Amino acid sequence: MDEHMRRLTRPALLLAALLALSAFTKQAAPPAAYSQPTEERIAQETLPQSHAQLWDTLLKTKIHIDTKKGLFSATYPPEVKALDGKMVTITGFMLPVETTVKFKHFILAKRTPTCPYCPPGEPNEIIDVWLDQKVEYTENLLTITGTFGFMNNQQFGMFFKLTNGKIP
Repeated sequence: MDEHMRRLTRPALLLAALLALSAFTKQAAPPAAYSQPTEERIAQETLPQSHAQLWDTLLKTKIHIDTKKGLFSATYPPEVKALDGKMVTITGFMLPVETTVKFKHFILAKRTPTCPYCPPGEPNEIIDVWLDQKVEYTENLLTITGTFGFMNNQQFGMFFKLTNGKIP
């Protein structure tokens, strides 16, 4: 290998090594919008949304954002804490998280989704749902009964879950 090739090869190898090493290093979350874009929220106000009373209760949960770490946290009022382990019924809009025709797992949102790449609402307006039976996607309001519980996914702002779900 001549001297010119060595001079070109060394920096390229060093750069490749640094890039490979950075893939295994925990990094802080990049700055990003931590809540729903204003334009999307305005659009959602004109579209159908669930008016189930349970959403009003869940909205009392205070959401906190650590913008330096890119993490969410939640403070639950007593009336929300009291729902833990209880059977509840709620309506909302389905947001699939699986890429199959039928699925058991999806996100339920209070508001009509308007953008597949944007948050479907604030963290206190979404629930992680697990059904007993597989269902197909629907764009319509969906009613689900299941066991309410809490989760702590600070990265994605997911704090509520519904398990053993059934669609009446």
